[in-house]
Amino acid sequence: MSLTVRTTLCIIRDDLHALRRTVAARGHIETIQAIDALIGVAEAEAVQAIRRIDQLA
Repeated sequence: MSLTVRTTLCIIRDDLHALRRTVAARGHIETIQAIDALIGVAEAEAVQAIRRIDQLA
């Protein structure tokens, strides 16, 4: 898999975690839960995408 795709996925993950920290600091519990769900889905999809790309390489 190209380094660019991996880097992009890592940047997205890091940005989601940064967003979560910002929201947590403000105490918006429902928003934190929604972001946590989004992070979980994004990470699972990223892992599957990486595996598919690596298998094709």
